[in-house]
Amino acid sequence: MPTTPLLRVLIVEDDPLIAALHWQLVERAGGFTVLGQAESMQVARAMIRTLRPNLLLLDVYLPDGRGLDLLRETRLAGELVDAVLVTAASDALSVQDALLHGAADYLVKPVTPERFSQALERVRERAALWMQGDVQQGQLDALLTPQTPDAAGLDGETLRQVRLALRTVTEVSSTELGTQLGLSRVTAWRYLEHLVQTGEARVSLEARTVGRPTKRYRRT
Repeated sequence: MPTTPLLRVLIVEDDPLIAALHWQLVERAGGFTVLGQAESMQVARAMIRTLRPNLLLLDVYLPDGRGLDLLRETRLAGELVDAVLVTAASDALSVQDALLHGAADYLVKPVTPERFSQALERVRERAALWMQGDVQQGQLDALLTPQTPDAAGLDGETLRQVRLALRTVTEVSSTELGTQLGLSRVTAWRYLEHLVQTGEARVSLEARTVGRPTKRYRRT
């Protein structure tokens, strides 16, 4: 799978304290670079045209309009930009409008750092799939329901960490992954085998001169 380049982020938020907090959370997450902050629709339009961000962190309530209108505009213009709504607007119509126009996630203020991180992880997964071209059903299922425990009783947050760890290495064994994430070898093996079953990973055997071959896992 191709390495996903740094994703360029534009923060569209008129509150400077909230914008600064979001800036810190994005930079801390890794894999992203913040292009700047737009405090209004007018400024955001100009920055989108000139800076070509990959992701908008978008408030609904802005001094000169609604962020949802900006999201619609980018879609109609064919801009290749993703969006995460970060807003106090919790009405069903705003949520439906955001999802209808392809927002990756919708966060209602105040947002915890953990939930913010989950939204960025979803954006990373989407960006990786768009680079890949053809995708498998298991990858789509994982993308559409990334935080839900699977039918085998796996923990959604641990599954997210395993997916992220696989992205950072060429290949890994269950023992190596367990050491990295603080899991037992058997637990790491269960999660890796789940990803193989869903088509998100593949497994190969590393031959040894003595003993059983070691299973090595990598992302598809």
